[in-house]
Amino acid sequence: MTLMKWHFGINIYDLLFLATISTGLTFTVLLFFVKRLNQKANRFLGLALLIIVLWMMWVLSIDVHLARYLPRWSWVPLQFSLSIGPLIYFYVRKLLTPERKFKPVDWLHFFPLLIEQGVLIVEILESRKTGHSTYDTRAFIQLNPIIQALALLSVLTYLFLSLRLRRRFRQKLSDQLSDVARYQYSWLQRLLMGFSILWLFWAAFTTVDLAYYQYGLGIESYYPLYLLLATMIVWLGVEAFLRPEFVLIELSLLKPPVEPGPPSPDLLRSTDWLEGQMQQNLFYLNAGLTLRGLAEELDLHPNELSRIINCGTGKNFNDYINTYRVEDVKRKITDPAYDHITLLGIAFDCGFNSKTTFNRTFKALVGQSPAEYKTRPKTATIL
Repeated sequence: MTLMKWHFGINIYDLLFLATISTGLTFTVLLFFVKRLNQKANRFLGLALLIIVLWMMWVLSIDVHLARYLPRWSWVPLQFSLSIGPLIYFYVRKLLTPERKFKPVDWLHFFPLLIEQGVLIVEILESRKTGHSTYDTRAFIQLNPIIQALALLSVLTYLFLSLRLRRRFRQKLSDQLSDVARYQYSWLQRLLMGFSILWLFWAAFTTVDLAYYQYGLGIESYYPLYLLLATMIVWLGVEAFLRPEFVLIELSLLKPPVEPGPPSPDLLRSTDWLEGQMQQNLFYLNAGLTLRGLAEELDLHPNELSRIINCGTGKNFNDYINTYRVEDVKRKITDPAYDHITLLGIAFDCGFNSKTTFNRTFKALVGQSPAEYKTRPKTATIL
């Protein structure tokens, strides 16, 4: 009896697949086991990363013709594409709203995964009869396009829900923090958008494959997309693991503000009182001022302070505080006593701690950039 020698043909794609698999497994372990403030959220992301890694292993096994040596390796369940979307969504939800718990009803989001595994069972049964690998069976050829279409639809749907969660989170920040820019998770927005663009491109590519080639392009035509997918999910893992985790501590201490109601005489008097306190004590000079911090200074409940600001001024907390900062900047810009200080130095003195935030906020409230306002004709100051 002679033993078959194992010989694999390795190309550049296979090397890249091996690199992404190795990197992905590393960050899967880090996200799942390293204790951090966001560990519960990171575990959802770690599972999503693991699923992508298993998918890459499936693709790599096909490309190196593993079936020549292990005919039944294709029976091993390595594809769980219908769970990627829900895992990304629950990662974002847990990251932005850590107080929300995973409930039994949330398992329903993973019900389509049972369909995907049911299809694999059908392919395995046919594989036993024919001796072919599961991806060479008629069941795979007929059903895999459907599973792929469902996976694309699932991921895009859950990415939309994730982006909506982030928009709501941003609004929540504006209601509670005076320096929103440091807490916006802009990296998460960029990655979710990039992930969405990738899957839209994948959907377009698959549509062309089905419409013009009857799904005959072959798996090798999808290799660049697989590599982009692996790169994107590894990038997300790197960002999630290496980013600082100071936001959630602050948010976890805050209760949602009461919904605004019609202003009453008492509320208007409270608004005037609050304005007097702001002008007298200059709370806005604190660059890290929060709704809770200001409420403690004023001996108010955060919900009550939020109601006074929202209903009495029509602004959220972030805009309310920045209005005082911008007015202080405008005053100092026109005061010759501050001519020796740069615009950025004045901005920092007035409570801003970011040049980008200062310029954006000033232009939004004044209609001019700080430099334009400083050099404007003096006759234009009186309207």
